[in-house]
Amino acid sequence: MNFLAHCLLADGTDGEPGGDASQWQAGFLAGGILGDFVKGRIPDTLPTELRAGIRLHRRVDSHSNRLPEMKASVRRFAPALRRVAPVLLDIVADHCLARAWPRFASEPITAFSARVYAGIGRFDAVVPDRGRRFVERMVDHDLLARYADPLVVHRAMEHVLDRLRMPHLGEALVGVLDDGLGVLAEDFDVYFPLLQAFAGDERTAAVNWATGPTR
Repeated sequence: MNFLAHCLLADGTDGEPGGDASQWQAGFLAGGILGDFVKGRIPDTLPTELRAGIRLHRRVDSHSNRLPEMKASVRRFAPALRRVAPVLLDIVADHCLARAWPRFASEPITAFSARVYAGIGRFDAVVPDRGRRFVERMVDHDLLARYADPLVVHRAMEHVLDRLRMPHLGEALVGVLDDGLGVLAEDFDVYFPLLQAFAGDERTAAVNWATGPTR
């Protein structure tokens, strides 16, 4: 899963607007972003709530990578993109989620993204250096709320290809968000509820892990 989906799966609510998130909720929301930038063993020096959020992030990633319904969606990408399709699918999933947002949350996506950024702000002192620049850019441009924009998603996929030193595959991206989007969106409607059910159980497990005597 990519950032928007990770954060919604971590939220544990139906997106109900209201006051400031609790510290636990902030930890889960921040983990939805920062989980990509904390590598190896989750440090004991991080706040307990953030450790739980990062733990959930990793569990969702592990589960989604094995989910047959997502593997089936990966196979819809052109053969040239098949090696990187799992990463590209995560980005496309955020696009599908943003386009269908009212079906999954009762608050506007901009209000949700603001809660995510506020959650990250609570842990600003421990944002990894390798992720700080990205987080600042995400907040400044409200990237979470812009995943409904095909141009934003296309640029994100191009960035993945550049990072993996595969820019020559850029032409193969043409059509992914056009002709191919309908069936990928149908796939999303199948596998995202499965991930929601999984994350619901894993949030409790992550709290128990983070607060337990051994980690």
